[in-house]
Amino acid sequence: MNNSLIAALIIEAMVIIVILVVLFWLVRTHRKLKYDYQVLHDIVHGNTNDIVGLCTAALTVDSRIAAVDSRIAVTDQQINDLAVKLSEVEQYDQPDHAYSMDIRKVKSGAGINELMQSSGLSHDEAALLIRLHGSKNQL
Repeated sequence: MNNSLIAALIIEAMVIIVILVVLFWLVRTHRKLKYDYQVLHDIVHGNTNDIVGLCTAALTVDSRIAAVDSRIAVTDQQINDLAVKLSEVEQYDQPDHAYSMDIRKVKSGAGINELMQSSGLSHDEAALLIRLHGSKNQL
């Protein structure tokens, strides 16, 4: 019996040693996993902070773009208004009647003889245009 008791004690000792080795390995693996978890947690926390910063910057850029878009819309409307006014002015600038070119010549300093020769006006017509549209020096 002594032999079987000693054999059982040796087997139990070996089992205890194997259990202790496995327990040591498990504790060591647990510590390593805990450390890896902490490293990953720190990385995720840093990424979260980066994403928050990027979102804040995106909102700022978005508000600036919205402001620029509204300014562009206002400027576009002003350009359209100016284009309408310019077309109205150009309509007034077009010769509406036969004497418009002659009036321009009078305003630039043309005399009676020049009007008679270039436009085929009579002396009285040229004198009347100069009287109505000319400067005081031309009279």
